[in-house]
Amino acid sequence: MGNLERLKISKDGRHLETVSGKTFLWMADTDWTMPMKLKWDDVLYFMDKRIQQGFTVFQIVALDPEMDHEMRNPCGEPALLDYDLSKRNERYFEYLDWIIDTADQKGLYVMLLPAWGQLVVGEDWGGGTYDKTVTVENAYEYGDWIGRRYRDRDNIIWCLGGDRQPIHRGINYKDVWRRMAEGIGHGMTGKDLRWNVPDPDWSKALMTYHTCFEGETGAYSTMSYWDDADVWIDFIMLQSGHGEKTQNYLQVKKEYEREKPMPIFDGEPAYEEMPSGWPKLFPFHDDWIVRKRAYWSLFAGSFGHTYGHSSVWCMISEKERDEGRPYSWFEALDRPGAWQMRVLTDLLRSRPFPDAVPCQEMISHSSSCGEGCLDDHRQACVDRKGRFAMIYLSSGGTETVDLSRMNGSTLCVWWLDPQNGECTEKKEIQNTGTWEVFTSPNEGKRNDWVLVIDDKECGYGRPGRLLSDVREEFDDTRTEIKKVFPGWE
Repeated sequence: MGNLERLKISKDGRHLETVSGKTFLWMADTDWTMPMKLKWDDVLYFMDKRIQQGFTVFQIVALDPEMDHEMRNPCGEPALLDYDLSKRNERYFEYLDWIIDTADQKGLYVMLLPAWGQLVVGEDWGGGTYDKTVTVENAYEYGDWIGRRYRDRDNIIWCLGGDRQPIHRGINYKDVWRRMAEGIGHGMTGKDLRWNVPDPDWSKALMTYHTCFEGETGAYSTMSYWDDADVWIDFIMLQSGHGEKTQNYLQVKKEYEREKPMPIFDGEPAYEEMPSGWPKLFPFHDDWIVRKRAYWSLFAGSFGHTYGHSSVWCMISEKERDEGRPYSWFEALDRPGAWQMRVLTDLLRSRPFPDAVPCQEMISHSSSCGEGCLDDHRQACVDRKGRFAMIYLSSGGTETVDLSRMNGSTLCVWWLDPQNGECTEKKEIQNTGTWEVFTSPNEGKRNDWVLVIDDKECGYGRPGRLLSDVREEFDDTRTEIKKVFPGWE
């Protein structure tokens, strides 16, 4: 049902595409608590704005107790009666149905987490403990139920985990998640799929696992604790997280080079205006770290990326604003990092980006910068056929590029500003087939640039659009936020 085609893994194991083989650009927004905290008219406004900003996927949770232990929707309906997983409140899930169907009508996919990890491990990040709501005894039944409920929604991608490793504080919860995955598989297909038995019908329930960034070990990949025996896992999700010094390009490279190719994306990088530490809040992450994590990851081999904002994932209302979250969700929709994701998506759509592969060896800076590089890191990718190359310079500067990777006797050179979509005039140079020096218009912290080099014969146009032109097209006449949790807040 709906407007969108179901997604599948591409034949090369590197990307997601529609079942008819159309290229799909994954640019997700982190909206975990939308079903609990956002009224229907706010949802419509929210979706329209995110579409204008280039987003194609919403990441949301069906059962998430982090912001409201009772897990109530905006009308005050709890998700579960008596906090019993088998006593599901139909009125709560009808609203979730509506969100998913509305997203489909607007051309948006939903990565749906059936249950947040806190419900499995019985502990929140503040040290609070609770009875475990999702267990190995009831996970299959719940998975089967929610799988059947959404088996005809082609815009759903499944995600288990919810900000927890499958082994949490020494306790192994893998069987809980495996039973839930098997339940979803049965609900989606009617077949008794097993977590470790390959079956083509598993592809009808496209699935990944959302881990946390584990402070003790630094592990933050789906495959940090899982392996290829878990055939229900179709693609790899990273949580490079909210620390200041994570080089997600290193983890992407590691997963990209694994023996069995799987699509990779950073599904929870540093959120914009997220505190960089606790209890010390400052500094907040700015739009520069948002851009760095995005370009690093994509040019290192990711198939897509996820953006997040500190006030949006939890839908902060006006009265909930505080020192750690100074913006409401409504105000945060217009923060610069969100709009800059549109610059990125326009760039990726301007060239056949799924044909690009990581290519650090075509730049000289990578060898001198080393693996610990942050603010001056450069990340390069090139088209398999040599039609184009893209190089991200985190702080601008001079880079020496091996043009032997490029086809065509004449090359077109552009410098794209990822903050606003401004682009230098096209410059044509001869392809010497050797190393050539390029220097960005300016350099220094927060002066990042994308160097785009094209084979002239391909006829590619300007890489993207001016962000000011995009923003003018959005009819934003709304000036106030609607109430969250009306009637009982």
